[in-house]
Amino acid sequence: MAGNVIHLLDNPEAAVAELYRVCKKGGKMIIPTYINLNKKGGMSLLIRVFHKAGANFKRQFDEASYRKFFEDLGYSLEKCTVVQGRVPCAVAVIRK
Repeated sequence: MAGNVIHLLDNPEAAVAELYRVCKKGGKMIIPTYINLNKKGGMSLLIRVFHKAGANFKRQFDEASYRKFFEDLGYSLEKCTVVQGRVPCAVAVIRK
């Protein structure tokens, strides 16, 4: 499990590859991350506040781009669920 970190990494592809490498066969990787549901494509007010507080979001995912991130890396999502809240979160589940 890698909770709410993918959007902060310079090289999230390497992190996902390492998670997959250490996951046992038949195991699951659960990777939640904050997503942006701002229809205009900009950052939400809360995300801007996080930036000012020092949380440097390297990527801004929406649900579609988060799914595509994994698919482009060759992973098949078992499921991807959006959890609504002040800062929505997408939870990707990948089975090895």
